[in-house]
Amino acid sequence: MSRADGVRWRKIANDDSVRLVVGRPRRIPRRRREEIAAILAQELVGSRAVTDVHRHAARHGAFHLLLRALKETPEWDRLREMSIKSDILAILSLRYIAGTAFDILDRTIELPTDTVAEQSYVGLIGLTVAAWRRKADDDLLAKGVDEVTSSDVRGEVPDMLGKVFREHLSGAVAELEMYQEMIARMKEMLPKGGEDASIERALFEYLSKVDQFSELLRRSTELQRIIDLMGKLDVEYGGASRETRSFVTSEAYDIGPSKDVQHVVPIELVKLKVPILRTLFLSQMLEGQLLTYRLRGLDWTQEPEPEKRGPVVALIDASGSMSGEPELIAKAFILMLARRMEREGREFKVILFAAEDWKLELNLADKKKAAKSLLDTVCRHFEGNTDFNSALRTGLEVLGQKNYRGADVLFFTDGESKVTDESLVKEWKDLRKRTGSRIFTLIVGSDQAGGLERVSDQTWILPTSTWDAEGSPSNIIRIIAEG
Repeated sequence: MSRADGVRWRKIANDDSVRLVVGRPRRIPRRRREEIAAILAQELVGSRAVTDVHRHAARHGAFHLLLRALKETPEWDRLREMSIKSDILAILSLRYIAGTAFDILDRTIELPTDTVAEQSYVGLIGLTVAAWRRKADDDLLAKGVDEVTSSDVRGEVPDMLGKVFREHLSGAVAELEMYQEMIARMKEMLPKGGEDASIERALFEYLSKVDQFSELLRRSTELQRIIDLMGKLDVEYGGASRETRSFVTSEAYDIGPSKDVQHVVPIELVKLKVPILRTLFLSQMLEGQLLTYRLRGLDWTQEPEPEKRGPVVALIDASGSMSGEPELIAKAFILMLARRMEREGREFKVILFAAEDWKLELNLADKKKAAKSLLDTVCRHFEGNTDFNSALRTGLEVLGQKNYRGADVLFFTDGESKVTDESLVKEWKDLRKRTGSRIFTLIVGSDQAGGLERVSDQTWILPTSTWDAEGSPSNIIRIIAEG
């Protein structure tokens, strides 16, 4: 096993949620439960060689046969496949597998004893627990394993144990496959620069809270719709984005000697038609004495460094009137904008606003918390009234902060409110002149901006069903990104 695998299985086996399963009081001694969990963790995410089978049987008794039977089940193969890809899924798998193994060894799960082999295995469990409690020696335990193995000529014990594992782990496989799909969705939605572990940890927090995870599952169809919208925005953004071209010098301003054959004066090419002059041409080319045009202009042999641009503040309407398609478009827009700003290294703040003096800022600066913040937003139900005045005040407060002076500002709303405070309008106009901030407004599902057009550089009206490339939210992202 590699060092990385060693670190990984220890991390999984020592996770708090696994330790809760291990720590539950049982007839099996605590240190043995810890050892079994460690073995299962190693087997789940790496490889564990057993060099001395007799010694392994002597130490682990009934668990020795149980582990062999477990590894023959399709459920084990599927759980291991998912565990290798994700620490979170490995932890969840280990909880289910270890719990089932403990229940079998603790006789919490009643095993059938219709055959001699099955009765022998149940007896081996009793002998194993006794040995673990130092009431029997290891040699006796090894003999017990040999006796069960030799008497079980028809493989009744592995079949029995395999059936128990299939009954108890099939539901776990289905559940974890759903979690795996959810993790994949989250990775599609969230900024690419964030750590996969942060995304998985954010989702794991939801799994541990019944009400939050129920909400996540309830919104499964909505999440897919958000991903579909993000895909549409991504295609529009990429398809119509401005390409960076490589330019070479192209303006002729003089004639002089060089060996630049591509820009040689036409009269020099006549030499190539006469054999004796062809040698002269080649000689002059090597010596840099050909008459050529001298050019000047841009010469970009590679893409220029992007210009460093300032931060972006998105004020998103999270009121009840946004419910439905506008809410989904807003969430897709937030996630897409977060991706673009991260790619360009620009600081990005999202503020949800609704009723008077209600606001919620998303913590996107901390990469480890960004996934949780965005996931909270995706699962949040938009509700309440809309108040543009308080949204404008919030925007002014943010732009008054040192880190956000001169930031681009985006309003995303359905226009179901009005700007009634004229002093706020004046403050916004003064701020634009003073700091150079650009303010954009996107109205979704309505043709009224509620007065926001008075403080905006540009205002877009976006239908909720279809839109063209020019009126797409991607076009707005592009304008903000390109400065």
